Amino acid sequence: MRFCNLTLLRTGVALMLVAVCTLLLPPNATAQSPSELLEKGIYAEETVGDLAEAIRVYQQVVTAANESRTAAAQAQYRIGLCYEKQGKSAEAAKAFQVVVDEYPTETDLVAQAKAHLPSEPELLPVPWGDGDELVFEMKLQTGLGVGMQVYRVAKSKMDGRDVWECQNWQIVTINGQRGKSRVVADAETFAPIESTWMHTMLGKASAKYQDNQVTVQLANKDEPVVLKSSEPMFDNEQAAEVFRRLPLKENYETTLHVISSLGATEVPIALSVPKMETIEVPVGKFECFVVKLEIGQTFWISNDEHRYIVRFQAGGVTADLTEVRNLQEATRTSVERKRFTAELPPNWFAYTPEDLGDDNKSTQIIDPNATMDARIEAGPLNEIRSKHKTVREWLETSLGEYRKRISSFELSDEGIQTIQVGDREGVVAVFEYFENNKPKKARRVAVFGDDSAVNVRFTADKDIFDALQPSCDEILASLDVK
Repeated sequence: MRFCNLTLLRTGVALMLVAVCTLLLPPNATAQSPSELLEKGIYAEETVGDLAEAIRVYQQVVTAANESRTAAAQAQYRIGLCYEKQGKSAEAAKAFQVVVDEYPTETDLVAQAKAHLPSEPELLPVPWGDGDELVFEMKLQTGLGVGMQVYRVAKSKMDGRDVWECQNWQIVTINGQRGKSRVVADAETFAPIESTWMHTMLGKASAKYQDNQVTVQLANKDEPVVLKSSEPMFDNEQAAEVFRRLPLKENYETTLHVISSLGATEVPIALSVPKMETIEVPVGKFECFVVKLEIGQTFWISNDEHRYIVRFQAGGVTADLTEVRNLQEATRTSVERKRFTAELPPNWFAYTPEDLGDDNKSTQIIDPNATMDARIEAGPLNEIRSKHKTVREWLETSLGEYRKRISSFELSDEGIQTIQVGDREGVVAVFEYFENNKPKKARRVAVFGDDSAVNVRFTADKDIFDALQPSCDEILASLDVK
């Protein structure tokens, strides 16, 4: 008797079952074509009203763009429609822009997509004068002052071309971080030409704009990032000035395409004006347009010929306008405090939190490129003399504390020297150390007045420290300790 091969028998039965099951499967269990998926997405969008499911299906069609560019373009367009229905204007704008950029041969769809995109924003004539500056104090919700911000706009020339130079300085006293940005924009169109951005914690970046594209170079990257857009682009660091030139009114809406050089990305920023509001800040009372950005920031812009930024809120910080001034490049800034006065070189700024007690003031000083950690600390002389008989002893104690905290601390060969500070005699010491493997150089100056004791600190990266010292000498020469 011949026995059958059970293994083969079982395999054959299994194959038959698979074949039968395959025949019994519904048609949509097999791979669907882009056109079938497109119909499925339209059904989910228009009949069922499930926009999230529709977007998911449309994205499948886009992923299979090589199979049908026409279907992919239609799906991409409908993704934009779904986002519009969800009230997500920024995402919708991005989706429609992809249709314009990625499917130029689908001319009808491109035209329809462009109709959904915000048109180029109309800009009003510039409301500022040459060299105008707006100075802000930043505070937490508790009222604690944590820093200052300065916006300046000035006329300039670039390769014979009339331009506006938009500059922004920022210092945060909580962590001592400083930032500086500069954008050069065409005087007529306000289109950016180039920008630089530096932050002591976040890094450096630069951008160059030309022919609907921007080339971004990050300091920590070898290769630049090239971004292209068919929409007018503005640099993030000129956005505040752009807001001031918009034709604002109640219920106004627009979307700006902003380049974040640090992130090397384009960010569509939808903004709206839901209402007017009258607010009071240190420089006065203003009726303002409340400009809300979809990214969670709010600006109050005055409803007058100046279009001042009166207040802005971002990241839990509120910044109020504390001073409006017009400074030309050669103008010096006077610093007047209870225990000292000083004069700063052109383009240097000073900030003292208003909520600190009068007897313990620390004034932060910002250099033109925001690269130096500089400050003047002042307090009652009797408090210092109760612990240190002489100004030299006070500085020696301070240096001793540095030695304990910083293992790489190295005092210069000159040691502590006598120095003239204004019309008084003080002492100075220079030392070096490493911070995050980067060589630093510092200068400490101590001086006694009649009633006050002042400690001046200048710290910077070693490679730029010496170049900043002439300006530091000017500050010390002007320092009048009370």
